[in-house]
Amino acid sequence: MDTSTLAALAPGRVVTVVDLLAAGVSSATIARRVQDERWRRLAPGIILLHSGDPSREQLIEAARLHGGPCAVISGVDAARRHGLRRLPDTQKIHTLIPEDRRRVSVGFVHIERTGRMPRPVERDGVTVAPLERAVIDTVRLCSDIDEIRAFLGDVIRRRLTTVRRLRAELAAGNQRGSALPRRVLGEVDDGIRSASEGWARSLHSRSSLPPVLWNPRLYLPDGRFLGSPDAYFEDVGLAWESDSLEFHPDWEDDTARRRADFIRAGVLVVHHRPRRFVSEPDRIIEELWSHHRLAASRPRPLLRVVPASERPAS
Repeated sequence: MDTSTLAALAPGRVVTVVDLLAAGVSSATIARRVQDERWRRLAPGIILLHSGDPSREQLIEAARLHGGPCAVISGVDAARRHGLRRLPDTQKIHTLIPEDRRRVSVGFVHIERTGRMPRPVERDGVTVAPLERAVIDTVRLCSDIDEIRAFLGDVIRRRLTTVRRLRAELAAGNQRGSALPRRVLGEVDDGIRSASEGWARSLHSRSSLPPVLWNPRLYLPDGRFLGSPDAYFEDVGLAWESDSLEFHPDWEDDTARRRADFIRAGVLVVHHRPRRFVSEPDRIIEELWSHHRLAASRPRPLLRVVPASERPAS
């Protein structure tokens, strides 16, 4: 078979053995080229028509071919095609197939048989799951809660979908691996928007500090909006900011402006960089207690405080 014929048969240079045989390539020729390392076997019955390493696109095509004609790509690779960022690091290609199909996971292909095959959409020439299904399938296979926080926080911040839709998709699907995503969606609903704020919440829970409100909205007595600190100790008027350049691109200007506004209103402000939550958690707790005592020694600011839970639902 000449090069042009092979190119027409497999534009991405990934093809099934069945299609090669149907096109007139003998099984002996296929076996010899694989043995000579001119071709590579990517999965059972799936051939890469060159000897180099496959690209991610070629692996996706191999996963689709392995899954069969009804296969739909989900997880990280589908999420990336929907324009999502902050993706968990995984080499597996999540492939959905109908539950009556008989396929198993192999190598880089994670096969999930499901009775809830999504209505697929096409992105960059690949049949993928819709956005909410891709997001939930991504986080169900992730065991790192900070990666889940960063990923879901980015999705919600950019308003690509809502907490309500993600919760509905999570509840309707496979419950394996759903505990951490359910926890993080609860955090997001409470106002937690990034991994750094998630770390702050975990640190506060073991600090014995008084209760704190996450991402409340503060209003001056005349009704003007003052700001929304990452956390607020309403009992003493202390704002706690866990800003990070990664999550707040205009960190320096925004922090200075908000700090000045809070101080003018009588709010004491304490800032911590997220990396310290990991390297110096005990020191941060000590500093929070010190600032809390200092704030308690001052008159509490007269502000109207609206908790995140009292805002309109997402």
